Amino acid sequence: MKKIYLIPAAFLIIIAAVIAGCIMTGTVVITASPVPNADGETVTISDLNYSGAEIEVDLTNDATFKEYRDDIRNIENIGFFLKATNHEVTDTTFQLFLEPDTAKNFDSVWAILVSPADLILTGLVIPGGESVTIDWNESMEYVTNLDKYKEVLEGGVFSLYPASLDRENFNFTIDSLVVIVTLTGKK
Repeated sequence: MKKIYLIPAAFLIIIAAVIAGCIMTGTVVITASPVPNADGETVTISDLNYSGAEIEVDLTNDATFKEYRDDIRNIENIGFFLKATNHEVTDTTFQLFLEPDTAKNFDSVWAILVSPADLILTGLVIPGGESVTIDWNESMEYVTNLDKYKEVLEGGVFSLYPASLDRENFNFTIDSLVVIVTLTGKK
């Protein structure tokens, strides 16, 4: 007979805690889709033309980020959905650099390399003349330096700069890019 009363009592305690505003912790996912942009534009860069390579990411437009912004406990992970096309005949190794200062605008891959921007994704080979699509799970294989940029991600606004490991003779288009951040928040 006591077991029957314990279940409803435990349930009532949980309900009372939620109503009273007790802090609950959970993992949430926040996304931003900077490419294509609102005008449907993609990003094409090459070793000869790097203008317009900056991809500004604003997670603050995501309703979940707005809800948890002041209560972020930990950035668990970052991943990507990416579709990119290599316009050269040779393979290229795709990279993304993260820069917290969105006011900067690098005019070459070399400028990124000497800047404090952090490498966030590397090792994705795009065969010559082909397109590659990776999802969030696949992107985990290429994400690097997560601990270095957790604080930047908590701010919600940053820039990504695409590059090629081969610093010369590259030409590719980012057809689609979705940034996916997993965080622990309290509410």
